[in-house]
Amino acid sequence: MKQLIITVIGKDKTGLVEQLSDTVYNNHANWLKSSLTQLSGQFAGIVQVEVSPQHIQQLSNALSQISGLQIHIVEAQIKASSQQQMQKLTVTGNDRLGIVKDVTTHLHQLGINIYKLKTKTESAPNWGYPIFTAQFQLDLPTELTIDTVQEQLELLADDLTIDIEQ
Repeated sequence: MKQLIITVIGKDKTGLVEQLSDTVYNNHANWLKSSLTQLSGQFAGIVQVEVSPQHIQQLSNALSQISGLQIHIVEAQIKASSQQQMQKLTVTGNDRLGIVKDVTTHLHQLGINIYKLKTKTESAPNWGYPIFTAQFQLDLPTELTIDTVQEQLELLADDLTIDIEQ
């Protein structure tokens, strides 16, 4: 069996996820993992499936026939378990240009791989100005402590709150 990563994007409409899941199922693939979302009227997602090699082309052809979706398929790179540690990190602060760039630059300089990132901006209750929140799932090198990560990120700005979930 092969594992494939399928990315999709297109104008959002009712029934897209069902159409995508039907196509996967009807072409002999097993839906393993996914992250799907709607952003500003666009549907975007990533799906990991498992399929036997003889059905890959059939699945690819069927997915490309879904109207209104751009599809990109790559073979999954399954790596052996690493000697690293997963940590959850939340960064909250007044919204401003460059927060994601600043945080990700510092994480990269520390040798940290970002496993997952989810961001949002919303109006602060009773204040009216936007608050930015980023939730990271990080893959830390074993020699790096989470306290060091927190200290480094807190140097970015006084208005950023760094929360570590242990």
